[in-house]
Amino acid sequence: MGAIAILSAPAEAETLDRVVASIGNNAITRSDVVEEYRFERFLDGKPPVGTPGQDERQAVLGRLISQNLLTSQMRMPARKSKNGAKNAAETLQDVRKKFRNEEAYRAALQSLGMTEPQVLKRLELYQRTLQMIDNRLRPAALPEPGEVENYYKTTFVPEYAKGHPGSPPPLDDVREQIREILVQEKMNQLLGKWLDRLKSTHRVTIHSD
Repeated sequence: MGAIAILSAPAEAETLDRVVASIGNNAITRSDVVEEYRFERFLDGKPPVGTPGQDERQAVLGRLISQNLLTSQMRMPARKSKNGAKNAAETLQDVRKKFRNEEAYRAALQSLGMTEPQVLKRLELYQRTLQMIDNRLRPAALPEPGEVENYYKTTFVPEYAKGHPGSPPPLDDVREQIREILVQEKMNQLLGKWLDRLKSTHRVTIHSD
């Protein structure tokens, strides 16, 4: 039994660390995917354990590839910012509230194998990435006044009527809300195109897993 256990352990480790994708000369391993999957579960207030199924594994891998590509576009050296640190701390506080009590939160953090400073550092990187995306794409995503009015008539008013009695709020009361919805929709489209360009220029390859 001992010999079998000794022989099986390296094979399991080798399988776990198999390269599942490459971005230029950088590799993403199966263990990277599992680590990201568990981190995402932690952020959702779930126990950070287990391994993803095939479909979820591919989804997590796609997000990891996108994160790596976007991080490569941050040319300025990493540095702390008050807003980034503040937003990361607020995000972690929101995560804490998703667990039933402090003990469950601490147990999840221990299971994740990370300290709070390590989690905060990772969340700050997320914040820097989001800020970079916003700075780059928002100017090109601003809608025309006609787009806001069209969305109000064709989407907002019909959707409002489904769940609310009476007349909808006037356009001026929801103009900024609609404007931001349209900005986010257009930014998502622009982000998809940007990532497609980055994938083609950074030699992204997904390997058989």
